[in-house]
Amino acid sequence: MFIGWLKFADVANLVTIAEEAGWLVDGYHLKLMLMHSPHLCYGAYFDGQLVGAVLAIEFERSAQIKYFMMKPTYQRQGFGKRLFETLLGALRPQYESLYIHVNPSLVGFFERYGFVRKCDVGRFLNVGKVPPFNFTNAHAKELDGGNFEQAISKIDFETFGENRLTFLHDEMERTSSLKFTQPNGFQHSSVVNARSVYLGPWQVREGFDEEAEKMMRGVLYFRGLKKVYADIPLCNERALHLYKAYHFEKKATFVHMCTGLTCNVKFENIFAFSL
Repeated sequence: MFIGWLKFADVANLVTIAEEAGWLVDGYHLKLMLMHSPHLCYGAYFDGQLVGAVLAIEFERSAQIKYFMMKPTYQRQGFGKRLFETLLGALRPQYESLYIHVNPSLVGFFERYGFVRKCDVGRFLNVGKVPPFNFTNAHAKELDGGNFEQAISKIDFETFGENRLTFLHDEMERTSSLKFTQPNGFQHSSVVNARSVYLGPWQVREGFDEEAEKMMRGVLYFRGLKKVYADIPLCNERALHLYKAYHFEKKATFVHMCTGLTCNVKFENIFAFSL
């Protein structure tokens, strides 16, 4: 087993492994992580074949670990442990806090490395079954997004307590990106494959549920013919109520875990995490 930095040539294999492991991912997002933080993207290779990976993206003071995955035939052999410890050794001296969304079955594994459980995350899906609602060109203009950059910079900082804009800007500049802005919130969605849209990041300040509902109607109006996925913190009752009202169904559960000095994410602002 050889552990080394991932290459852009690995992206197609990474997508295949992600599908086997049950992660929703696309090549654009993987390439973006490799471009922004190539030194934090590791692969496990066996006989020259990529069999597992773990990636991280760095922000101002924290790093998010993503896509920790192994091919099923290489699981439970210690390979994943070696892979994760390689990344962890690179991260811990550099960042105040680390966070990750994990499968509930792996909570114990991460607790051994000092991660603590903060909030469960539900993956919700809408397959075009929406309640009747009124949406006009006037409503669309209200979501125009003209001050999108300003909204992101203020609200995302309030939510995560640090500057994360460098990566977020690129993440939301896909050819398929759809961006909405309200005075107290912003929303992004993008196509991840021929059948599916991922809704996120989406953040709305507390007390502005009417703005959140306007954006929900907008995304379902423009994206409603596809499957719409979103990962939301289940501790945000406002978001949970809105998704259920618009006929989203919970299909999976993950766990938001973190370790380090500052793990204070304002979950009540989050209506959908980034992919």
